[in-house]
Amino acid sequence: MSAAAPTDIHRDLGRMEGRLDAVEDRLAQMAATLDRIDARLAKIEARENERRGAWVVLVALGSVLSGLIAWLAATFAR
Repeated sequence: MSAAAPTDIHRDLGRMEGRLDAVEDRLAQMAATLDRIDARLAKIEARENERRGAWVVLVALGSVLSGLIAWLAATFAR
């Protein structure tokens, strides 16, 4: 079993450093993609919350109007 020459070790370390740089670049790309997905999801959630709020307002308004109509019908039907 022979010991690796210093040049072989340097070459292998250079390869490993190159691979590590590639992994770091890929992780940075993934982080950027996740940030964009988070931003899009936040927009979708905000729109959904607005829709839910509008629906609640419409239901409340319909309830008030139907109660008012029922009261008017009961009052003037006599």
